[in-house]
Amino acid sequence: MIGRPPRERAAKGARSATSERAPKADRPPRPERAARTPRTIDAGWIEWAASEHLARYSSTRANLKKLLQGRVRRGVAKGAPVAEGIAAIIDAVLDKHVELGTLNDTAWAETKARSLTRRGVSSSMVKQRLRQKGVTDGTAAMETVAEEMRGPANVDGEEADPVATDLVAACAYARRKRIGPFARDTGEEEAPEPTDRKELRAARDAARAAENKVLASMARSGFSFGIAKQVLAMDRDEADELLLKLR
Repeated sequence: MIGRPPRERAAKGARSATSERAPKADRPPRPERAARTPRTIDAGWIEWAASEHLARYSSTRANLKKLLQGRVRRGVAKGAPVAEGIAAIIDAVLDKHVELGTLNDTAWAETKARSLTRRGVSSSMVKQRLRQKGVTDGTAAMETVAEEMRGPANVDGEEADPVATDLVAACAYARRKRIGPFARDTGEEEAPEPTDRKELRAARDAARAAENKVLASMARSGFSFGIAKQVLAMDRDEADELLLKLR
């Protein structure tokens, strides 16, 4: 084994034994770090915060304004100085991004509505989620979405039908939840038909309870009773053909 000569190792051990560290109480205190001064919240800071968010996520004007106001409040809580007229500064930055096209409520609402419909969200729930992000009724964005949702299944030339939108979305919901025509096949053999009246009544009650559970789930998701019943009555091929109309 190659190493230091014995005398050198012994001398090093002696030095380490005599040069012990001073007790912690005798050490000089470390110099305290200067407190970091928070950056002033001004037009430059607001522009940076807005651009940083839009570089990662798409947003609506109202939603981005809410986020910026929240960041300003958190900055104030940490002691950051705020420039005068910060509300007007935020509005000016938002107007700038609207002009540049990086903020587009209509484009965002259309994309979000299509995505939610493909996931099986009803039209009423789609509008509710858009409202939560600042797309209010009567705006151009909401009107465009309403027009879009009158007939996403209108690919064969038939007239636009708002019910068709929910019917397609309900099929997508059933596929996602594995219910109705998309229920999982357990692979078990079907039970023989009950012959006794009590067994027959119990089987009917169990089937009705299972159907009511599915109907209640679809109702909570915004689908009407008629559409839910229509989807549950479909076979797999019919539902798959309807899902092809999703854009």
